[in-house]
Amino acid sequence: MSSTTTTTIDIDRTIAQEIYGGEHTSWSGSNVTPSSDIAGDMTTFSVTSPGDPWSLEITTRESGIVESIDIQETINSVSTTTSLSIFSQ
Repeated sequence: MSSTTTTTIDIDRTIAQEIYGGEHTSWSGSNVTPSSDIAGDMTTFSVTSPGDPWSLEITTRESGIVESIDIQETINSVSTTTSLSIFSQ
């Protein structure tokens, strides 16, 4: 006597991540001077030594979600098991 069992598994899933960050404001540069606190709305930057090279980089980020990641996966599995039973007397 034999018996066969087939099992099918189908899984669809989404892994969702949201990465939060705080407020951030920074500046870097050479030969520049801020007029006040860099977080102020009215802050201006002036060249310290006119005629010399200068650079200025300002970075501002509000707090909240800074990155979202969605990973979608599909997993399909089929398993077949055959059992054989022998009876004797």
